[in-house]
Amino acid sequence: MLIPGLEPRRLASRDPQHMVFRPPGYLMKSLAIALICLPIALWIGSVQAQTLEWKLKTGQSIDVQTVNEMVTSMMLPDGAKEEMPMKQMVDVQWKIKASDDKGFDVEQTVKRVRTSMKSPILNVEYDSDQGDPTDPVGKQIAKGTKSVLGVPISAKIGRLGNLIELKLPPSMVEQKASPSNPLSAESLKASFQQQIEFTKSNVSVGDTWEQTLKANLNGMQTRSVLTYRFDGNVDVDGRKLAKIHVDAVTELVQSPPGIEVELQDTGSDGDILFDTELGCVFQSIQRQRLDMNLSVGGRKVQQAIQGTTTTTYRLAN
Repeated sequence: MLIPGLEPRRLASRDPQHMVFRPPGYLMKSLAIALICLPIALWIGSVQAQTLEWKLKTGQSIDVQTVNEMVTSMMLPDGAKEEMPMKQMVDVQWKIKASDDKGFDVEQTVKRVRTSMKSPILNVEYDSDQGDPTDPVGKQIAKGTKSVLGVPISAKIGRLGNLIELKLPPSMVEQKASPSNPLSAESLKASFQQQIEFTKSNVSVGDTWEQTLKANLNGMQTRSVLTYRFDGNVDVDGRKLAKIHVDAVTELVQSPPGIEVELQDTGSDGDILFDTELGCVFQSIQRQRLDMNLSVGGRKVQQAIQGTTTTTYRLAN
């Protein structure tokens, strides 16, 4: 799922004669979203071998909503500590345009984006359905959002969840990432690869498998290794769902230009509920815990990021 970012900027500290560096918000948000995975604590029912594969069919429409809640704690060079809560809701529609034995063609369109950020020095409320905001930070968010809002992006996904082909609109094919618009062909491809991928269709309780995700966001390259474990079936309102636990470890491959970054994943994990009848994720919960040290122009900033990303998929027709 793509989340438009913010430009790097300098914000005044409590002493207006001194300026402190405020790291780009889009880097933290993209990191948190790039880990994927997710869910809910539920009673575990029957535990047996299960067939897991994506079964979406031509003509189906899926409403996908992602809610990302995050708190970034910052230790500034002057010893001051700041916290910035952030909540973002993204509504996406999937339309299944075709399907065969190998997989299905999906058209993804971002329908609505809502963002809220609050701190002693920043207060932003943005809703793409409510028109353009007037504050500078809100304008940056709106600019990035408009790049993807209402623009259909097509992909072919295999029955095991593997990305077979990505079809971008001509306007996005050569689009390069920038601070105000961190979109590129590579980042769009990564957003589709973040769906759960199976290595085989038949699994037994306790089976594990891995998936590796790579991201390049304005020169900040990361590598995430996801380890999935099938924990059996659960019953939710009469619906049979497969429960899959995920452990995620993200490491920094390369710092962005002009910024030295140290990244430590301190225990990110999540759970997935997969609807075996529909052949689609039902709900997922991702828990992110990251520590970052950033150095820019001799100034150092320590950060701790804790967040939860919940994604739900609902058949709309």
